[in-house]
Amino acid sequence: MDNIVIIIAFCVYLVGMLYIGWWGMKKSKGAEGYYVANRACGTWLSVGTFTGSFISAVAVLGYVGNGYAKGYMSLINVLGCVASFYLIYFCFLKPIKKRFDNLCTIPELFEAMYGSKAMSTFTSVVTIALFVATLVSQIKGGSLICSTILGFDYRTSLYIITAVFVLYTVMGGMYSVVYTDLIQTGILVIGVLVAAPFALKLVGGISAMQETIAIVNPIALDPIGTVGGWWGMISTFISFGFGIAATQYYLLRIYSAKNMKTARRMVSISCAIWTVVGIVLVILGICARIVLPDISTADNAIIELAYHMPLAVRVMLLIGIACAIMSTTDTILLAAGTYMGRDLYRMVRKNVAEEQTLKTTKICVVLLGILAGILAINPPDMIIKLTTFTTGVTASGFFAPLVLGFFWKKTTREGAMAGMFGGVILAVIYQLVNTSPIPVAGFGVVLSFALTIIISLAGPKAHPVYLPPEKNED
Repeated sequence: MDNIVIIIAFCVYLVGMLYIGWWGMKKSKGAEGYYVANRACGTWLSVGTFTGSFISAVAVLGYVGNGYAKGYMSLINVLGCVASFYLIYFCFLKPIKKRFDNLCTIPELFEAMYGSKAMSTFTSVVTIALFVATLVSQIKGGSLICSTILGFDYRTSLYIITAVFVLYTVMGGMYSVVYTDLIQTGILVIGVLVAAPFALKLVGGISAMQETIAIVNPIALDPIGTVGGWWGMISTFISFGFGIAATQYYLLRIYSAKNMKTARRMVSISCAIWTVVGIVLVILGICARIVLPDISTADNAIIELAYHMPLAVRVMLLIGIACAIMSTTDTILLAAGTYMGRDLYRMVRKNVAEEQTLKTTKICVVLLGILAGILAINPPDMIIKLTTFTTGVTASGFFAPLVLGFFWKKTTREGAMAGMFGGVILAVIYQLVNTSPIPVAGFGVVLSFALTIIISLAGPKAHPVYLPPEKNED
């Protein structure tokens, strides 16, 4: 009987998401409606889609799984994410919203700032690859939860999840995404917060949790040692802080907010929500390690823990996990399809009509969704590993050219290109050959800043950064 209730709730949820996709298709008119929801999202729509994009399979399955495996070390990741909100607020909100609000993508922004199609193309190609890698982790998470709820095997569940999120994303674009994100974020936050006291009750309270985890998993209480010492902690913090701040599907939400005040509220409220939810997710992981010490796959920890809770809580938590996964997956898929169908396509075909780029974007959304689904058939063991890779590349390649371009007038095209290319190359090579637990971001960000500054000062000065005048309206 319990399983039937969960199955019905999950099926209603999936049908609801498809309905909103169909509704968004009717509401979304033209390219700006599809790409940035006509730049008309109010405070709660903006908060819903920003928070929903942030709290993903990586956050729910990954952070709980990491808390299960490594304990309080996961709080370093959580705090890095909090730092990313501050970086977005102070470094990116005003320049993007007041100077570049006529654009739709970050590759367009790099081209406008530096007059370089090479930077735009490189950004699009690298970011699409990172988006597809991130989609793989999201689809894995969605397939695990779908398999658990519906009782299907992993591959069948993968087909269902992939079909649903591709359909509702391609139908309505950003309109579908922001409304589904708002609903899914609400369900997710309630599910996670309601589950927390029940999880603590299972382990006998906070004090008992601390005492027991010291016996069951001693490394849980040594976050600095677990992450590879102080430099490992700093590099992990930089990886998540700088990497997430420069992750482009978050920055795209600045375009869709209706004004600067809305954008500020979007980031501030989302930061508060994430701080609470992030800490709770780590605690859930530690509780799961005590209650279920022999789980073979750490990413399954929160799903297994849910089945030790009352039915109502179990339903809310499991559906909430699905919401976390889908609300980020649609965001990433739309951004990847937009970069391919809008930015790269216009590199190949000059002066193409906006209607044609929109059609191409929709085709790319479908193709990239299918590709990610195929790659997710054999995904990495832990979702958090894939995220560390993508945030490391993002932090190393894109943060310095953006920040220096916005705030240092001596930045040049050549310097920004050197910082971007050098950071990405180092991050990819380091992570492919390195076996230590220390993330690349600490090295990559330093190199990217150094190359951008040195080449800007010592190299050609013919192509300085361009910043259009700020708009007066708030």
